[in-house]
Amino acid sequence: MSYIEERVMNLEQLNENRIEQALIFLTGTDEDHAKLSGEVKYLEEAIKQAKAHSFLEAEGTVAERDAKALASLKYDLAIQTHLKAYVDFKQLDNQRNHEIRIIDIWRTLSSNRRQGNI
Repeated sequence: MSYIEERVMNLEQLNENRIEQALIFLTGTDEDHAKLSGEVKYLEEAIKQAKAHSFLEAEGTVAERDAKALASLKYDLAIQTHLKAYVDFKQLDNQRNHEIRIIDIWRTLSSNRRQGNI
């Protein structure tokens, strides 16, 4: 079974227990989500700092110094660190958004049931 097939659920399975699981997941990941978001923002600035440090250490014309800064090990390391943090953040963010969608669908279904539309 593929990842997508595992994640797609039958609407009949969407009950209070599943909503409780979603809420527990969201509550349990609030802090990690915030930390990863902050880390991504911090590392965006770290990339700029790495480039600036490498630029100041380089010699040559402005264009040459800029090229050397972009090709520097410091800059590459900053980019790689940011990329890893961003991927971690997006994975958690996507999981949280999935759970939020589950709750939204459940709300819509519950409302329709109360109104007799289902």
